[in-house]
Amino acid sequence: MPDSIAIFWDFTQLHETLLTAANDGNPYRVSPTVDQPEVVDVECLLSYADEVGQVVLNRLYADWRPFTGYAEVLSEAPVELIQLFPNKLGNTSINRQLTVDVTSHLQSPERADLILIIGGGSEYRQLRQIIHDQGSRLIGVGVEDVTDNFWIESCDDFKFYHRLGCRKLYTGPLDSVSLDAERARTLLTAAMNQLAHYYGTEWIQQVRIKPAIIRQDPDFDEGLIGYEAFSHFLRDQSDLLERRHREGEQEPEYRLLTGTTQPAATTTDRDRNPEQLAAYYLRVAGQQGIRMPDPVIMWEGIDVYASFLVDNITFHSFSEIDQECLRLLREDFPTLSMTEVKKVRQVLFKCFLFRPSVDDTIGFHDEITGLADIEDRYFELMLARIGNNLEEPLDYTALSLALTGNPDQADRLMALDEGEEE
Repeated sequence: MPDSIAIFWDFTQLHETLLTAANDGNPYRVSPTVDQPEVVDVECLLSYADEVGQVVLNRLYADWRPFTGYAEVLSEAPVELIQLFPNKLGNTSINRQLTVDVTSHLQSPERADLILIIGGGSEYRQLRQIIHDQGSRLIGVGVEDVTDNFWIESCDDFKFYHRLGCRKLYTGPLDSVSLDAERARTLLTAAMNQLAHYYGTEWIQQVRIKPAIIRQDPDFDEGLIGYEAFSHFLRDQSDLLERRHREGEQEPEYRLLTGTTQPAATTTDRDRNPEQLAAYYLRVAGQQGIRMPDPVIMWEGIDVYASFLVDNITFHSFSEIDQECLRLLREDFPTLSMTEVKKVRQVLFKCFLFRPSVDDTIGFHDEITGLADIEDRYFELMLARIGNNLEEPLDYTALSLALTGNPDQADRLMALDEGEEE
């Protein structure tokens, strides 16, 4: 009979350590206000657990608000999600609740033979003795070169995430999900200059500053660089800002120190090269509710859907469509995940390609007759969701990169945007 196994995931820590490893060891911190990409290969870890023993308990701990990107894979998995909110200091004490739950489980008659901690660190070392006292064994899973050696040595067995064959799901730029201190200061300087020019005074109320930064970078969040509040971030810029709080005023005011101006080399998102602008456009789409797969996958996925249309293939459920699309795309992309395939379908669903069910089948609207129609619907959706939410003119080369992975659709996008016919 296989050993029984209880699994406890410090999901936030695993997600953070994977991005830390991808960022050359520079610590990454999840902010509750910034949507996170899908980084953890959940299916791989579930498969590993099934190989180790018979799973009797499977709990994942996190503040789940920024992890909506995992909704599909987790909704289909036999797991229990534990929601933990940050305290007043902005800290989410996952290790405390996880430790309590492990201890409670070990005191139950149905305690497991094996306790698997996924994503833990040295803060869980005390569990070793507790687990051993109850006659169970401790297994850990973490990220190589990032996980604490003390924690690795505390486990009876330890597995490195990538050595389990888990895929690298996120290959996008880290600046779309993180923020560095120098970039934050550059944004702050630009915002203060803009506000001073607009209001005609060098003293700017604190309440006006953060919105001006967010207009430059919608993903700005001081939590990503270790500050619990925006006011703490401002107070820490004493070499850049002067602060005053006049009697009777609710808000303090700040001004740039004399001689501090926006650096000549400073660039906003609109000034970046096409590759950087493409990443920015995808962030804008995300803010408008469009969860994009990799652009190349999206573009190839449209070809697959066009083949369904041409061959007059009918399906009884979106699940059937996803399975067939995955099978075809894996001919060119062998490691492609179902999550990416579902994103393709969800984007196309927003393009109003599909007609209401007839005879329990899913089909295309009558006016959708071929590949060009699907591509146009896709481009029109993204032009509306991205272009209508920018103050600056669209860079069609960058938009083509964002939508297809290739710049060769720039002229077509421009024509559609200007209402011209090819």
